[in-house]
Amino acid sequence: MENRNLTLEKSILATLCYFDVFDYPLTSVEIWKWLLMRDNKERTVEIFEIIQVLEKSEFLKKRVEVKQGFYFLKGRAETVSLRKERYKIAEHKFQKAIKIARLLRHIPFVIMIAVCNTLAFSNSRDGSDIDLFIITDRNRIWQTRFWVTGFLKLFRLRPSVQKTKDTICASFFIDEMNLNLESLTLDGDIYLPYWMTQVFPLYNEGVYEQFLAANNWVKERLVNYLSVKPAVRRQIAKQSRLKKAFSFFAAFLPESIFKKYQWRILPRRLKEMANKDSRVVVQDHMLKFHDNDRRELFLTLFQKRLASVMNE
Repeated sequence: MENRNLTLEKSILATLCYFDVFDYPLTSVEIWKWLLMRDNKERTVEIFEIIQVLEKSEFLKKRVEVKQGFYFLKGRAETVSLRKERYKIAEHKFQKAIKIARLLRHIPFVIMIAVCNTLAFSNSRDGSDIDLFIITDRNRIWQTRFWVTGFLKLFRLRPSVQKTKDTICASFFIDEMNLNLESLTLDGDIYLPYWMTQVFPLYNEGVYEQFLAANNWVKERLVNYLSVKPAVRRQIAKQSRLKKAFSFFAAFLPESIFKKYQWRILPRRLKEMANKDSRVVVQDHMLKFHDNDRRELFLTLFQKRLASVMNE
């Protein structure tokens, strides 16, 4: 039991260090839900075990503080008020995301629209954009992206050099044939498993559950993660008759036309980066345009924090 508690202490500390990179303190329930474990081969950790270790561990008391029910690294009490402030900012952005998703759901072959990145766990900065992750019907990814980005461009909703605040960034599409994202992981990648478990589905035609099942590998690191169950106010009704009509006619349009056109207008920088690594992926079942992928930076910051507090 002593060895198990020591493992839990280090896992709790690692979890807090990771979220400290994002100035995000955690409740005891969140520590349990997002508990980071290396190559986990043990049973699921119970929440009472987390609470017990938080209350009794001298190892953690030297390194962790608690305020208003939030746990954080020693000397980082300011993150509590920062989390509350960003929650209010995120609420506003969520409302806009819902409005846009209500319109995008009518686009042919869209079967899931989710918010992702910091907005997914309500930790948005005021000037940030709204990141969407979209899943499409099989073999329809190019056409779907064409309609989605066309709609956003028409109404000037896409990010630009001049404006990012509250704009819509739809830079990650997959189709239902490619739900498993394990191939995108980097060495020691922590960000992607957290990203996947925090994806927040606004519109879902039943594929979100399949997405989680296809990515069950994240349990090797996040043993307790739970699926996101949106509150009613953040759920969007299933497909409409309008969408069915659009999809019927769109089904006759060849995918190759949309693929050739979008490749032709793709910025040179993205073409040069395409399929060189996992930042920019241009394939028939995945379109990912994260040229500013910061996962390696986040991993470095996490490792530095963890090494620092472990040596205290």
